[in-house]
Amino acid sequence: MIIILSGAPGAGKGTQGSYLQERLGYIKLSTGDVLRQHVKQESPIGLEAKSYMDRGELVPDEILVGLIEESTKSIGLGETIILDGFPRTVHQAKSLESLRHPVGAFLNLEVQESELVKRLSARRVCAQCGASYHLVEAPPQKDGCCDRCGGSLFQRDDDKAESIQVRLKVFQEKTSPVVDFYKDRRLHYGIKGSGEPEEVYKRLLRTLNDLQLEVNR
Repeated sequence: MIIILSGAPGAGKGTQGSYLQERLGYIKLSTGDVLRQHVKQESPIGLEAKSYMDRGELVPDEILVGLIEESTKSIGLGETIILDGFPRTVHQAKSLESLRHPVGAFLNLEVQESELVKRLSARRVCAQCGASYHLVEAPPQKDGCCDRCGGSLFQRDDDKAESIQVRLKVFQEKTSPVVDFYKDRRLHYGIKGSGEPEEVYKRLLRTLNDLQLEVNR
C-alpha cells in the first residue's frame, strides 16, 4: 500500500517520512532520491531521464511515474510505501492508479504560511562546502561558521522571505487540484504540521491507527 506524504516546502515531509521509515519500517521513496539512484545506476529509464536533465528540461510525468513503478516492482504488496512529495499534479496522481500498490491515504501536513516562512528563512548554507544548517533546529556550533570546514554561512536568495512567499504561492496553485483529487476519492487526511516534530509524528500515528495502517513497532 502507498501512503502519500504531502505538504508545502518547510512543512516537515522529510522529517516525518524519515520517522515513519525508521520507527515503523515503512519504505520511503522520493522522486529526487529515486531519480538520482537510477541515473547513477545508468538504468534505461535513468538514462532517459538524464537526457532531459542534461538539456535543462523538466523530466516528463511519464518518466517520473515510470521511476516510481520500477522502484516498487520488487516491494511486496504487504509492505507500506511512503511517497514523499509526489504526486504534485493531477496527471501524476492519476498515473499512480495504474501501479500494483494501491494508494491508501493522502496525508497532508498543514502549516500556516507565516510559520513556513519562519522555518525556511532560518536555513543557512556553507559557501565553501555546501553544508546546510538551520538556525533553530540544527544550528552551527559557532555563529556564521561551518562546523565541517570553517567556511562562511550565507542565506540563499530563495530562502529569503520574499522569495519564499512566491514559492509557497506557486506550490499552492499547483497542488490544490491534487488535494481536491484525493478529497474526491475520500483519501485525504489533513494533519496539523505545526509544533515540535515529535508532536506532529504523534498526530500522524493517530491517523494511521484510525486507518489501521500502522505496522508493528
